[in-house]
Parts: sequence; structure tokens; C-alpha cells
Amino acid sequence: MNNYSSFSHTFTGAFHVKNGIICQDYSMSYDCLKYSFVAVADGHGSPQYIRTDRGSRLAVQCAYECVEEFMDLLDGAEMLMSVERKRRKMFSLLWRNIVSLWYDRITNDYMNYPFTEEELDKIPEELSNYRQYYRDGNFVVAYGTTLEFFVISKEFAYGVQIGDGKCVIVADDGSAYSPIPDDPLCNGNITSSMCQEDAVNSARFCYFDKNNIPPAVFIGTDGVDKSCWNDEQLYDLYRKLAIKFAEIGFEEADKEMYTLLPEISANGVGDDISCAGILNISMLKKCIDELRNSSEEENISDRYDVFLSTEDIKAFISVLIEDTIASWDEADIYAISLFIYDDEDNPCKPTVVLGYNTETEYQKNLRFADSPQEARWNYVFWLQNNELSFGTDDTARIVRQWIISCGYEYNENADSSDSERYSGITESFTELLADIVQELHSKGFIINTFGKDIPVLIHNLEYNVRIAELNMLANCSDSIRDFVKFCQGNEP
Repeated sequence: MNNYSSFSHTFTGAFHVKNGIICQDYSMSYDCLKYSFVAVADGHGSPQYIRTDRGSRLAVQCAYECVEEFMDLLDGAEMLMSVERKRRKMFSLLWRNIVSLWYDRITNDYMNYPFTEEELDKIPEELSNYRQYYRDGNFVVAYGTTLEFFVISKEFAYGVQIGDGKCVIVADDGSAYSPIPDDPLCNGNITSSMCQEDAVNSARFCYFDKNNIPPAVFIGTDGVDKSCWNDEQLYDLYRKLAIKFAEIGFEEADKEMYTLLPEISANGVGDDISCAGILNISMLKKCIDELRNSSEEENISDRYDVFLSTEDIKAFISVLIEDTIASWDEADIYAISLFIYDDEDNPCKPTVVLGYNTETEYQKNLRFADSPQEARWNYVFWLQNNELSFGTDDTARIVRQWIISCGYEYNENADSSDSERYSGITESFTELLADIVQELHSKGFIINTFGKDIPVLIHNLEYNVRIAELNMLANCSDSIRDFVKFCQGNEP
């Protein structure tokens, strides 16, 4: 008899709700006498994936159907899984069946419901090549999605994944870890996908024999793990969930997920969020002291005592910037702005605001500026659309922890008169933004998103040689040339 219970939840991300974007995640859980099954899938957020929500739903359904056949096939032949060579072949067979079935299902969906002009018109102009690509009869890419699932039976447990997201094991000694290797191809918004040509060779697996089946396993789309500062915070989130399930019981804890997951999305990157888990409540109750002790060790003196490196905060800000930029649909954006200032005039509270300007806005303000260059590059004449702010409200604590982790003195009550004393903070914050801009260009995110190279400006309200040099290093392209000339021309 199966002593595990499963749950699954999917919620539209706070960012998607704000911008009227359909939920692209899907999840499922299933319990029977022989095993428990959970799955999550995350459709791709870029606007060329016009049926990614269908792709994620079909991926989860195909995984469920193929796992059901797979477990029936193994009924009475579980010893096959104890031999590594045979197990690898079995996993390969299972995964190939899932991919094949998914291709069949999306083909049927496309044949029954061909792309409409309304769907194709939603693809922004800078990605218009996809419209013709789809009109030519290509359709697989439109359904692109990740997939992750986990199965626990009496005799063994295993997990399978393609793309990003995390599987986290909570063990009976209180430890938490990811048993499935990370995908080296996943970077920012770039991830492996069911829609890629070599999908049958791109899955990763993990396996547990009957003596090592953990008391709890959680899987989540990247809306969960990208809302955490680092892996350790993610692990402690799931450890705390395991404690909650053990303390108040499965049904009551499951109800609390309806509040918790939307809060995680709202306080994190705002992405769609899916979380699923398989738990043995009796086993968790037996090891609850170990879980509590491990959780306390991870959280001495609150979350501010967690070390947060520059790489951690860079990764966090990069995800927010890329997700925000990917949602823009204006066709005449010619430059992106990362406007830096000190919140409350406190040099210990560096803040960056993401925005952009359009050719339309530039033409509108020509008559108010002293020159065309000033209308084009001076932030005063821009839209000043606050698309994303990092360093205020909930993200202020992340910046604070990064400052402390870097070894800088932090003063909650500093003001502009202390700017020289805390100048190193602003310099380091500016440098990490420059690194982010370099990566946006080097990995092709800007060109792929806009169909052309446009500058990402790091600036305040002063335009001088220092700002020019900073942006030359960050952008490393001809797109920055006119802005550099503008800055140099404003040097006293």
C-alpha cells in the first residue's frame, strides 16, 4: 500500500496578472495504491511561443499517461530497476515515449486548430520572422515547455526533468538537496525544452532504491526557485514546508499553499508558479526534530545572516530584468534605461529603475529640448516608465544583505552627506549592473528580443565622461556610440 500523499498547485504569477498574460504553467498530482506521481511544466515566456500554455498542459498529461504504462510494465518486475544498466534503458524508453506522445498530441492540436491570424499578430514586430516560420507549417516551437516529474512507489522512486526548475529532496536527517543534476544549457531565460530537436536526449534523471526513499520530495517551476536568493534559501523553504505538513497534517498544510505560493510569486520575480510534492507524513513526524534543527541552523538571526554573493544578486536581478524586457511589445524602443539613485538619499540603499524610451516619445519631445541629442538621450525627456524597481520595498532587504555580505558597513540612517564614506557601495552596485548588461548583449538576449542591437544605458541624471566610459564597457557595441558622444559633449 502507498503511504505517500501528493499535492500540486499552479498559480498565475503576479507579473503576469499585472500585464494580462495567460498562465503558462501546468501541474498535476496523482495517488494510487501502487505509487504517487507529481509533475510540473513551465511554458516559455517569450512571445513567439504562442501556444506554450497548451504545450505545458500536454507535457504533464503525456508524462502521466506514459508513467502509468511504465509502472504497469514494471509490476512484478521491479528487479529490473536495481541494475543500473537496465535502469538507464528503462528510463530512456520512458522518456522517448513521453516525447513521442507529446509530439503526437501537439500535432493533433495544430492540425485541428491551425494558427489563426489573431495568434500570429500577437508576435511583436522584432520577432516577425516567427510569423512566416509558422505560416510555412512549422509549429513545434510554438508549444515549447519544460517538464519535471517524480514518482514514488513501495520499491523505488525516480525523477525526470528537461529544462529549468528544481527538484528538492527533504531527507530524514534534516538535510535538503537537489538530486537531479542542473542543466548546463539553462542560463537566465534560456532553457532546454520539449520542442528542441534533440529533446529525447536532453532529460536528466535521479533514482532511489527502496531503502533510500526520502520522506518528502518537492518539485517546482522556476517561478519558485528564482524567487529565492540562492539554493540554500530554496532548500530551507521546502524544509519548512515539510515541517508544516508534519505539524498540522496534510490537508491543512495543503490549504495553506493557496496563500503561500501567490505570496512567493508576488515577493519574488512575479513569474507563474507551480509546486508539487509527495510526502510521507508519518516519516516526517518521526524526523521533525532533525528538520527543525536544520532549519534553525540555516536561519540564525533571521534571513539577513544568509551570505549573499555578488553572483547571487546578479542572477536575481538578471532574471527580473529579462522577464520584464521580454514582456514589452512596443515596436519602436530604441534604448533601455537602468537609472541608478539612492533611495531616501541614503548611499547604503542603491536602487535601479528599469525603463525604456521610444522613437514616438523622442519625436514628441524634440520641441522641448535644446537639441535632438538631448531629447534622445537625456532621461528628463524620456517616458520615465518604472517597469521594474530593485532596491526598494521587498527587494531592499536583498540589497542590504548583499552589502553586508560584501563586507561593507551598512547604515540604515545614512544620508547624502555620507556619500563619500559609502562610495564603495555605489561603485560595486554599478559594476554588477555593468556585468549584467554585458551578459544581456553577449548571450544575444537583446538582439533576439528586439531583432536589433540597442543600448542598455546605466546612468543617473549626470552625463559626463565617466558615464560614457561605463556604458562603453558595458555595451561593447556600436549602438552606444551616439550616447557616448552626447555624454562627452556635456562634459564641462
